[in-house]
Amino acid sequence: MIKNYIITHYLNGFSKNFIYLIFLFFIINFEKSLSFFSLFKIATPSLISIIIFIFIKKLNMVPSYFILFLVGFINDIIIGSSLGTTPIFLLLIKFFSVGLLFDNVNKNDQQDWISFTVTFLVSFCIVFFINIILNSSIPDLSPVFYYVGTTLIFFPIINLSINFIFFIKRLLKS
Repeated sequence: MIKNYIITHYLNGFSKNFIYLIFLFFIINFEKSLSFFSLFKIATPSLISIIIFIFIKKLNMVPSYFILFLVGFINDIIIGSSLGTTPIFLLLIKFFSVGLLFDNVNKNDQQDWISFTVTFLVSFCIVFFINIILNSSIPDLSPVFYYVGTTLIFFPIINLSINFIFFIKRLLKS
C-alpha cells in the first residue's frame, strides 16, 4: 500500500514539473513573438523573469533548476543565440529570488518592485558581462536600456493584474 503512495507522489511531482516546463516554454516563446510588434522591434521585455519571480514570491511555486535550465537551453537552440546565456539568466533569477534578503521586508507592492528590480538587474548584469567576455565586444546600449526599462515597467502591471485576480477570487469566496 505504501508503494502506491510513493508512485502517486512521484507522478504528482512529475506532472507539476511538466506543467512548469510547458508554461515557461510558452511564456518564453510568447516573449519572443512580441518582437513582431513595432513597439518591441528593438527589444522585448523579459516576461519569463517576471513570471518566475511572481511564481516564487507570490504563489510559492518554485520551479526546479533543471526545468529552468531545460527551458533556457531549448530556447537558446531554437533562437540560435549563445548557448547557455538564457539558462544562466533563468537560474540566476531563481537563485536571487529564493535567496533574496528582502523576505522580511517584502510586505507591499512597492517593495515587491524593488526586490524584483534588484533581482533582475543583478542577474542581467552578470549575463551581460558574460556576453561581453564571450563576444569580445560591447554591444549597442540603446536596446539594452530599452529591454531593462520595458521589463521594469511591465512588472508592476503584471503584479497588479495578479493581485486583482486574487482580489476578485476572495470577493467571490465571501
